Amino acid sequence: MSLITIQDAQGWAATGKLTLGSLDESLLDQIEAEVLGRIAATYDVSTWLTTTTTPRLVRVAIAKMYVAFMYRKVYSEDEDGSPSFAYQLQLNAEMLIKGIIDTTITLPGISPSSSSAGQPGFYPTDLSSSLCAGEWGDNSLGDAKFSMGKVF
Repeated sequence: MSLITIQDAQGWAATGKLTLGSLDESLLDQIEAEVLGRIAATYDVSTWLTTTTTPRLVRVAIAKMYVAFMYRKVYSEDEDGSPSFAYQLQLNAEMLIKGIIDTTITLPGISPSSSSAGQPGFYPTDLSSSLCAGEWGDNSLGDAKFSMGKVF
C-alpha cells in the first residue's frame, strides 16, 4: 500500500503541466523505500505502513520527491537541462529529509529512536581508547587499544 495518495502528489504538480491520473506504483515504491531507509537511521519507521500511520512531513517529502521524478520523466525529452521546477522540488524534499534525519525538523508526536547505531564510539563515551582503560571504573574494556600520549 502506498504511503501517499494521488491528492498528496497532485498538490505538488505544476498546474497545467502535470496531471497525475494515478500513481506509478513501481516508481513510488522505490522512492518510499529510499526515503524511509534514510529516515530509519533516526526514527523507527517499522509502523509507517499506510497514509494514516506515516507522519505528515514524511508523506510531504515522499510526494515532493515523487512529483520531481515524474516531472523529469514526462518532460525529459523536451528540455536540455534539468527542469527547474522539478529540481527545486527535489532540493526541497532533500532539505526536508535531511532535517528529519538530523532532527532539526521535528516530527510532531514522535521521538527519535534511542538507538545509537551509526554513531561513532570514541573517548570519553568509549573508554577503550583512554590512556588507562578502566581507570574510571569500567574494567571490562581491558587495556587501551591505542593512545596519543605514549612515546614509541
